[in-house]
Amino acid sequence: MSSGTLLPTSVSIDSVYNGPINCGNGGYISGLLAGFIEGDAEIRINAAFPVETPLQVKNTDKGIGVYLEDKLLGSARSVQLELAIPTPPNLASATAASQRFDFIHVSDPKGCYVCSPLRSEANGLRVFCGALNEVLEPDASIDWRTQIEKNIVAAVWRPTDNLCNKEGSIDNIYVWSALDCPGAYAIKAAEAEAGLQLLGTCSGSIKTPLKPNEDYIISSWKISPNSGRKRFMGVAIHNTTGELMACAEQIWFDVGSTLPRATNA
Repeated sequence: MSSGTLLPTSVSIDSVYNGPINCGNGGYISGLLAGFIEGDAEIRINAAFPVETPLQVKNTDKGIGVYLEDKLLGSARSVQLELAIPTPPNLASATAASQRFDFIHVSDPKGCYVCSPLRSEANGLRVFCGALNEVLEPDASIDWRTQIEKNIVAAVWRPTDNLCNKEGSIDNIYVWSALDCPGAYAIKAAEAEAGLQLLGTCSGSIKTPLKPNEDYIISSWKISPNSGRKRFMGVAIHNTTGELMACAEQIWFDVGSTLPRATNA
């Protein structure tokens, strides 16, 4: 859908798709907004999106904006994503990395929609990213806090039938969702001292529809050095033969020890 299309007057995020308490997951938000844009899209999240709350969608001169009353929560516009992507880890390496998963979102008993091990396949994506072997093996020549363009974490994701659209492929909103949390896990694996992370910008491109009940390899890396609280991350989804299925360029913000909570106006 393009910015010239007649938009719905409002959208609402079901509480099943939460990230922080009472907030929509950043990847799900990105997928929701990207649905109004044709092709690659850049999503900017200005503030928390409260769940179970009507939000107004409006056309802008660059794309669309989502508002809570008169407060801009986020926006989407068309872009042409160009992203240098490292060679993905193989299935065995990604499987081993998944087994090192350490859940970092403990603020909500339900857990994050994308990465919580407390979720079942019926209500969560269960994307479990862990550090790759080379990150764990001491190497004096590599400082992972500053290393760029080299995969840090990986996961094996096997999306299920309940995520399919009417064409039988995984709906784009769930692909965008799966691209979210790996960036945060890569930051934490590279920087043990890093605080909690909030997604600020996500530019994404879906190259090929994903199929249910097949294994996909998700990996994440640093695109460029940190700038203050900003972390610049890349995330990619490949199939097991190495074909790129989807990718994202992200800007995360280190917010320290406490995540903000969404409030209804």
